[in-house]
Amino acid sequence: MIHGDDFYRDMDDTDRRKLSAIQGVDRYFDWQRLRNEALLPLTCRKSARFGCFNWAVGHGLTPPVIVDAREIVIVEGVYSARPEFDDLLDLRVLVEVSDQLREQRRQARPRTVSRDDPQGWDALWDAAESVYFDTIRPRSAFDLIVTGDT
Repeated sequence: MIHGDDFYRDMDDTDRRKLSAIQGVDRYFDWQRLRNEALLPLTCRKSARFGCFNWAVGHGLTPPVIVDAREIVIVEGVYSARPEFDDLLDLRVLVEVSDQLREQRRQARPRTVSRDDPQGWDALWDAAESVYFDTIRPRSAFDLIVTGDT
């Protein structure tokens, strides 16, 4: 499994907060690195090698991890069905959860990024997600929709 959070873009928090919602969709995650370092090799049945965003310290990348080639690759994360990945994805699955569960999960996560004003950051993140799901990858563009409230 490839985790989208591993490709969170390493950038200054001040710069991150200046992004508009549409810019956030493009810049919060390093989707180019995800595509080039993980998805392309794995879809060619080769191993992938990439550093992960270092959530423990809130910046930088971890030493590289290696993901061996396999028949089925699952990529999870909010922006994992980006149109820029369409040539590499066989199935786009949207897992929907209630707003309550979504908020519980968000609050349970460690906060090394944007820890000075988490509610302000959450509002920026939510605005970017709305742009993504309303205009870039609407619900109707997914191949399968499942409920994840369990």
